[in-house]
Amino acid sequence: MSDTKSGNKNPAPAAKKPVQPAKFDLNQTLAQEPVFDVKPFTPRKVEEAEPVIAEGMDLSGKTKIVFVNGRGKTGKTTFLRWAAERALLGNRPILMADLDPTNASFSSYFQDVARPNTDDPAGVAQWMQRFIEYAVENQTTAVLDLGGGDTTLRETAAEMPGFASAIAEAGAVPVLISLVGSQVDDLAPIATLRDRGFSPDARAIVFNEASKEIGHTRDQSFGRLLTSAVVVDEVTDGAVPLWMPRLNAAAAVESRRSLFSAARDGLTTPPLGMFDRSKVRTWLEAMDRRFAGIMSWLP
Repeated sequence: MSDTKSGNKNPAPAAKKPVQPAKFDLNQTLAQEPVFDVKPFTPRKVEEAEPVIAEGMDLSGKTKIVFVNGRGKTGKTTFLRWAAERALLGNRPILMADLDPTNASFSSYFQDVARPNTDDPAGVAQWMQRFIEYAVENQTTAVLDLGGGDTTLRETAAEMPGFASAIAEAGAVPVLISLVGSQVDDLAPIATLRDRGFSPDARAIVFNEASKEIGHTRDQSFGRLLTSAVVVDEVTDGAVPLWMPRLNAAAAVESRRSLFSAARDGLTTPPLGMFDRSKVRTWLEAMDRRFAGIMSWLP
């Protein structure tokens, strides 16, 4: 039988050619890869060089009454702990007072830190005056933590415009050290004391780098403060600008309620790890450098 009789009029489809698989040539593939210039990783440098060390007047051998002033969270307790520890380790006599009625953090680190037995503002002011009189009579340098919400020194300065002069005439040197963070409001205590006439010749403004945002420069974090009328007027009038470095192991040290030297030397319970000990050592060395210009102001 023919195809026409069977009804199959379409010819059979031609056979398809098999698809050829793609060829993989390793050498050719490698030759086509882009060539990268491999260099060691270098992190972006953010930290500036050490700030210029400002010099203050020489108060060596003199009895000092050191007022440490500032809002909360500006680093007052850290600074006080460092200054008091240096005096104690150096066997130098020191009187310490904690006037903060709400947060007695300074007195929790050392024995023999005196505190008022009242939180009445008038009673605290009277207590502070007696404490200063005792220090002057015994020719012993004293440090006073005024607390974050201090009104004692401000009210005393308002009632006694010659308060700083009275201390000097009695035979001691009044010293005012004001801690500030990166907030413009941190300058308010400085401006208030200045307005009320408490501007001893020995004054320092300490900018606490712990409040600086990670990755920001000093100018970026503190630019508004450095150009403010308060800081410009104070520095022009003789106040010494200083920078307190960030303590990167602060939380580990504070959780142990220890001296900085003990934390550095691994003498805490439990001891700090080797990296945190190194951070404390670096911070202590930086503190000695940064405050070298006013070391004679401290106990």
